[in-house]
Amino acid sequence: MWTVRLADDAVTISPRGNVVTVDTHDVVVVDKRAAPPGEVPATVTFGITWKGRGGRRRLAAEAPAFAGRFFRQARARGTFSGSEDGFAFASDALKRARSTFAELGTEQNGLFITLATRCPRCGVP
Repeated sequence: MWTVRLADDAVTISPRGNVVTVDTHDVVVVDKRAAPPGEVPATVTFGITWKGRGGRRRLAAEAPAFAGRFFRQARARGTFSGSEDGFAFASDALKRARSTFAELGTEQNGLFITLATRCPRCGVP
């Protein structure tokens, strides 16, 4: 798993918030291998689109601190490729992978949720 900052223009969100697309190319990452163990520089390219429909459901919990609004139905489709020295792979660009599970919505968690749950204007449950 990688955590990297994407360019601001790599993520687009529809005005209603029901379609989110991430489209990025040649992102530099560090791949951790199990065998042989070690870290290897790599690049990944991916395009993923999430679509939500139906009403949004509100979820909240005190422990752990969490609140969110999620579309009742969501799906995701995308393509992915990656390469490192001596190895590369890619999904079939003509058959975009379909999700068996997807979730789309907004969430808040951790330290800041206590303040947000006291703010009716924030729309948090």
